[in-house]
Amino acid sequence: MDRTAGRPGTRRTRLRTAVAVCAVALGTLATLGTPANAAPGAAPSASSDRAARADTPWKLRTPLSETASREFWDVAATGAEDAWSVGRTTDGPAGPAPLIRHWNGSTWADVPAASTGGKAAQLEKVAAAAPDDAWAAGSLADNTSAPVVLQHWDGEKWTEVGHAAPAEGALSFVGDLAAFGTKSAWLTSFDWDPNGDTQVSRLERWTGSAWEEVSLPAAPGGGQVQPWDITGTGPDDVWVTASAMTGEASVPLLYHWNGSGWTVREVPAPGEHPTGWVANHAVATGRNSVYVVGKTNDPQSPTATMATRWTGSRWQSLPALPVGEANAVGADGAGRLWIAGWAPGNPHSVLARWTGTEWATEELPADVTEHSEMSTVLGVAAVPGTKGVLAAGTAGCASDPVQCGVLVSRDLG
Repeated sequence: MDRTAGRPGTRRTRLRTAVAVCAVALGTLATLGTPANAAPGAAPSASSDRAARADTPWKLRTPLSETASREFWDVAATGAEDAWSVGRTTDGPAGPAPLIRHWNGSTWADVPAASTGGKAAQLEKVAAAAPDDAWAAGSLADNTSAPVVLQHWDGEKWTEVGHAAPAEGALSFVGDLAAFGTKSAWLTSFDWDPNGDTQVSRLERWTGSAWEEVSLPAAPGGGQVQPWDITGTGPDDVWVTASAMTGEASVPLLYHWNGSGWTVREVPAPGEHPTGWVANHAVATGRNSVYVVGKTNDPQSPTATMATRWTGSRWQSLPALPVGEANAVGADGAGRLWIAGWAPGNPHSVLARWTGTEWATEELPADVTEHSEMSTVLGVAAVPGTKGVLAAGTAGCASDPVQCGVLVSRDLG
């Protein structure tokens, strides 16, 4: 399986960013139908679409003309003058190459990634705890049994950090990455064996000198635990979503680390489904406020979506998402929840904010929608110390048959 063409076993691995990237590249967006659980309604007119794009508060930070043959897959920030986006370039003679860009408060600029030994590679996740403490994770693109690509920023340069290789014949993939301090970074990943269609999932923690595998408590109802998304507010407040798999049926779970031990809860699903539900996104907006976003465990497009919030004492259900599936979930600096995905009939990603009572949907800026055939947002991140938010993704450039990287912001001036 080509790593750039999606990842194995939707039922087993939840949302993959590579799927969304390839949907844009191929021009076949399976999620352009009516969003799951949404009531049908009249399609917006072309004039209303143009007005919505003109009024959107989102701003394109780098012209598409400067990001051709680039894809941005994730974004992270520690403040208004320190943000990172990672992905890959696609125009190199040897295949894709890791791409890292840094925001200094006024401009985005390329920063050299650590060497991958001349091998084609891509970076899919980035997390930052401080201006001198950031992590990036991804994979080689040669379909070999190689470890995931891990790199660390120390304030001066990116350095390769070693990681164990998978079993012979298996491919390694990154799930998620989070950073809370020099001795507290977390990683989920999985190894997939295409010959036997088997998967080994793991959760790891950076101790300051090495990555160590972490064992999660058993699922309350049994089943194989597969960790996925990571969020939190600090080293003693880390949340991990997971799926408890019994055959092809999945039960969504939320684990919490308080610095000394784990607790686990089942995430309430909005209804029954033959293959269950997965919780593939989580966002902590406070020590006692964690949003979980997920979907039905379907092999292709989900039948339905879900969103709920853990308040520290109980679950609060949110309405179904205004998109067919959440490709990215994050928060802004004010602690408001944001999701990104495709709305019905729209080839461009929209961004939706939870107001506390409803979803408020906003378009990408016209600089994106009027100069590309389609787009997707793959990463959303708060900008601490501000009310702002950054989003990263990719678009099918209208003037050139290649991808263009998309970096947009809201409420950052």
